[in-house]
Amino acid sequence: MEKRTYQDEVDKLIEVVNYIYKQLGHGCQEHVYKEVLELELELRNIPYARKTDSSGIQNNRSEFICFDKIIVGLDTHSYLSEEQENSFMNSLKDIDSPVGLLFNFGYKNLQYIKVGGSYVFQ
Repeated sequence: MEKRTYQDEVDKLIEVVNYIYKQLGHGCQEHVYKEVLELELELRNIPYARKTDSSGIQNNRSEFICFDKIIVGLDTHSYLSEEQENSFMNSLKDIDSPVGLLFNFGYKNLQYIKVGGSYVFQ
């Protein structure tokens, strides 16, 4: 079996979000970043879906499932708290996702955390 780390996919997603941050900066409302991310994912032919809860209703949080396994979360807080990070990690468990990226556009510099990067995927 081929082992995958999804590093190429993670790098592409970080590149997309960095591009968005360079264009928009910080301080926009969350829905603006979400809409621009959707457009960029489509333009770059990156497969994605909006995260839904177990009842099939679209999640209020700005989360996407990219490349069928990577959760991408967006926040616009002044900093990423431990509570936000824990909530995001629980999102990974909800869909049995091996890796996730949580981006925060609310700080003067783009912040992000990568969860699950040390795993080996099969």
